Amino acid sequence: MPNLNREIQNVQNPVFGAFIIWNFVRGYYSNNSTLVPLPLLFIVLPIIFREDMSEVLSSTNKPSGLRYFANKFLSTKVLKNDLVSSIHISASNMKELSLQSIRIALYSSLISLDYEEALVFPVTTTERKQEHKSIIKLGKSSEKLGYWCSQLTLHEISQILKVRF
Repeated sequence: MPNLNREIQNVQNPVFGAFIIWNFVRGYYSNNSTLVPLPLLFIVLPIIFREDMSEVLSSTNKPSGLRYFANKFLSTKVLKNDLVSSIHISASNMKELSLQSIRIALYSSLISLDYEEALVFPVTTTERKQEHKSIIKLGKSSEKLGYWCSQLTLHEISQILKVRF
């Protein structure tokens, strides 16, 4: 059991989470230079850190969109419609990790926060390519998720992903 806990901590740590959140913000911002509503950052890690969701995310083409991604879980090929419903609970369970990751991303000047409006934007949009391929893959998936979310309102996202903000 200790090896499993160590492995979980290696992946689900706030520094890696900061990288994932920064990529989400970059993807969101890349669509039309729109700032990201802060509550939206709390769904990123529960989706990216869940292997089965992350695999479906990375295999979905960027032009397809968030609705198509969520509908894939209803297909007979995947048939895991409970995964989308579990995002809200996972977001609640990972709230502290998400907050720590956001803090690190802020302190590292990866993202910045408009405190009055609760909107986030990337300080830098330069892509990092020197990381391991698996890390880059998760970063790309997070960026794609951000891009999809930028095309929708918070209400639409909450309806598609079955979450409350």
